[in-house]
Amino acid sequence: MLSSAIINGMNTFSIIYLWATLTKKNNDILKLALSVLIASILCTGIEVLQLNFIITYITIITIIKVVYKIDLKQAVLGFFLVLIIIISLELIFSALIDKFIFDNIFKAICVEGIILGGEIIFSKINLLNENFIFENKDNVVFIYSILICSIYAILFKISWYYDNIVILNNLFISSLIFGILALSQVLIYLYFIKVTREKESLKVSNEYNTVIDEIVQEIKQRQHDFVNYKNSIRGMVEVLSERDLKEAIRTYMKDEDIYDSKINELIYIDNVIVRSIIYRNMCRAKKNNITFKYEIENSVLDNILSYNEFSNLLNNLLNNAFDEVIKEECTVKYIEIKIFNKDKKSHLVVKNQIVNPSDINLDEIFTRGYSTKNIDTRGYGLYNVQQIVNLHNGYIKINIECNEIAFDIYFNSSSG
Repeated sequence: MLSSAIINGMNTFSIIYLWATLTKKNNDILKLALSVLIASILCTGIEVLQLNFIITYITIITIIKVVYKIDLKQAVLGFFLVLIIIISLELIFSALIDKFIFDNIFKAICVEGIILGGEIIFSKINLLNENFIFENKDNVVFIYSILICSIYAILFKISWYYDNIVILNNLFISSLIFGILALSQVLIYLYFIKVTREKESLKVSNEYNTVIDEIVQEIKQRQHDFVNYKNSIRGMVEVLSERDLKEAIRTYMKDEDIYDSKINELIYIDNVIVRSIIYRNMCRAKKNNITFKYEIENSVLDNILSYNEFSNLLNNLLNNAFDEVIKEECTVKYIEIKIFNKDKKSHLVVKNQIVNPSDINLDEIFTRGYSTKNIDTRGYGLYNVQQIVNLHNGYIKINIECNEIAFDIYFNSSSG
């Protein structure tokens, strides 16, 4: 009983910790400890009652889904993909130490201990630059990955459950075959994800190329209008007295200079998505008589966020900001966006005025469906923002002061 509980606990910890490491959710120690504790107790109880192993799998998947609040399909794929990795490692290490340790219980504890130690080292030295994305990006690929991973794991478990002598007598061949199957499935999954990301990037790039063309055309047009500016100033010189001329020219040039400067500065923003979003929102702000300021440093978040993630993040934050300052009750119509590096952290800050700070519930602001609008409106913008930030191990700091709300999203230098 005790040995079974120890082995179950170590195996459950290996599965959940590897999943959390690959998805970069292992920084939440409380959730990790809670999920491992509950899963270990329930799995030990299931084994004592001699229930089917499928119930064990369902239990762990349910716990991951509930504790980490993720989609069921994400939890299923993540579990089975990690499970075939763990099974292949167990077989490989069992084959390696089979000639040295003969007690099955001690052998199982040693194998689980080696795997646990390897996972901890793997997570600490950050060997993986990118986290696995267990998301429904392509439904066909997603379902295929779930089916193949679950079939591998279940077939092996059935073989082990009904006739483990065949596997034990051919441990090296079994570990080699299953290891190859596990590795090939992981590589296939990563390839599909890479192709899906490239398609998304291409789609977003094509969407914003038209906006870039608009910026270029506007700059050309405003350069062409320079001739008209000269003619207008020449006319002022002819008809106005010297005393009135200076003030007239200053007034005439003031508004044009401000907007021209903002347009010209866009050229120096390298990221095509950021440049396009800034331009669109500048036009939107001008139309609604809103003060819109931006300070963008190049190459700050480019190695962390994909084009699609950049688009979703910025658009959701700016849409929320515009929804607030457009209100008639908002007396100071002001929005500011900054992207910069500070103290080895990459920051994205969006500030705007708010009408009533008491309407904002900071405990629920990132909850799926939360909205400060009418009761029939369902808000997913900030929920999506948090999902993207969590995906890259980032943080969100919210500050409300003097009727101004500031979202400070930042990533450590090791994020991404």
